[in-house]
Amino acid sequence: MVAKRQQHASSGPKMGEEKLIIRPEKARFIDILSMLLLRRPITSYACVDAGDQTAGDLGSTPGDWLVALTQVIQKALEALYYPALAIGAVVELLLNFVALNNGILGILLNIFTCKLVIPQREAPNYRSIIGMIDGRTELMPLPEGGGPDDRRLQVVGVTAAGKSTVEGYYIDVEDGECGSPTVPLIQQQYVNGRLIRLRTFSVFEVTMMAAKIAYENAAYIENVVKNIWKFNWVGFYNCWNKFAEDYTTQAFVFTDRATDASVVVVAFRGTEPFNTRDWSTDVNLSWLGMGEMGHVHVGFLKALGLQEDDGADAARTFPAAAPASAAAGDKPLAYYALREEVRAQLAAHPNATVVVTGHSLGGALAAIFPALLAFHGEQDILDRLLAVVTYGQPRVGDQAFADFVRAGVPVEPLRVVYRYDVVPRVPFDAPPVAEFVHGGTCVYFDGWYDGRAIAAGEDVPNPNYFDPRYLLSMYGNAWGDLFKGAFLWAKEGKDYREGAVSLLYRATGLLVPGVASHSPRDYVNAVRLGSIAVEAKKV
Repeated sequence: MVAKRQQHASSGPKMGEEKLIIRPEKARFIDILSMLLLRRPITSYACVDAGDQTAGDLGSTPGDWLVALTQVIQKALEALYYPALAIGAVVELLLNFVALNNGILGILLNIFTCKLVIPQREAPNYRSIIGMIDGRTELMPLPEGGGPDDRRLQVVGVTAAGKSTVEGYYIDVEDGECGSPTVPLIQQQYVNGRLIRLRTFSVFEVTMMAAKIAYENAAYIENVVKNIWKFNWVGFYNCWNKFAEDYTTQAFVFTDRATDASVVVVAFRGTEPFNTRDWSTDVNLSWLGMGEMGHVHVGFLKALGLQEDDGADAARTFPAAAPASAAAGDKPLAYYALREEVRAQLAAHPNATVVVTGHSLGGALAAIFPALLAFHGEQDILDRLLAVVTYGQPRVGDQAFADFVRAGVPVEPLRVVYRYDVVPRVPFDAPPVAEFVHGGTCVYFDGWYDGRAIAAGEDVPNPNYFDPRYLLSMYGNAWGDLFKGAFLWAKEGKDYREGAVSLLYRATGLLVPGVASHSPRDYVNAVRLGSIAVEAKKV
């Protein structure tokens, strides 16, 4: 696989169209069988739209089993789209109906007293299925001490040699006095060698909770940001996808203060559990050549505001200036709308920096957003970029894209992956047809929230998900997560008590291991309870 990627990467300058778009709606059953048995060139299929440069690069390269499997998965997801949406709407409505009326007995009492509450989908008390799985909204603060200018890494429970009991709770990062302590992720203040503190909260706590509530409606999110977190609400953005002809991309922006803010946070909504087209986008192998940016997942580009998918001219494909339709405001495009909002907030808050985050599909958009800023030369925004932190993020590009981000984006993106979460393992890395790789640094957690850093260029265990050598481990972990979810509260307290909806969702992992591991609940728990080994160093 590595040899294939290296051979393809050294094929020389690109002069024609670079794209490979596989359209599952055009893939026939006979095409899928042919990919598996006849091994015809991948570009010869009617369901494959390849640019002239790409067709020349691939030559007679056949579609392998991962390409065929992807088409089967996408066709199955498309067949389930409308039933899943209907089931999801009914399930969410019923769960909210029961919750808002305080259970079955409450429903009967409210009927008798004529106080029955009917859920309103856009109301601030209406929760998505993600909110039903994990209803926590409060931020967990850091331990007291240190202050915003503290140059020490907070480490509870670790004693540095030669320090008093009080001082033992801190390790002087500047002096590099410690070797490799095990540090709760929520208490780590250093990312890319820079101190990050959002008031009294860890950047990981704020970004993960923001990524989690991004699944909710605008009124719910605004209520949490303003009234629970006590941060400054900027706005919710419901953005247009030209190719889907629908508003498919959602994000929100807030600052830590209304005046003289220190941080501007952008959070993208992720893969919605009952929207199978979101899941299909995650697994899609299609990519588009974006010049010096490399090959980028075409579905994620479309969600951000892609204008053309011909792969001939990246500057025209994704222009620096917002198209007229987006500028008019009736059909805002995510990249342009958020870019201008961030620019406005930075102008209003001269001391502020920018943090970008998202979970799942939202993590993919968060990863590409700063790359597009670099592609368009938006140095004024990039110079104030503090962190890009994603959770359960799918792959978004090839090695050239990862190299472009490392060279052009001033901070190293951080990915957090929980156990055998299926989404970070898609789209499949299937070179030379689809050379998807992860960039940035990964923090990988196992089921008991023990983490380790995975260096850029490396990947998590079972990177393409279907390796049979991991089968027993995956199912064993699914059982372990279900058991842990039922009893974790007994050790960690009531904030970790899981209800029936959460435990039922965990049970899906017994059928398809890795699906339940994608829940934001485990990512919140990993941030709050997990520990990773870090090396103290000069900053």
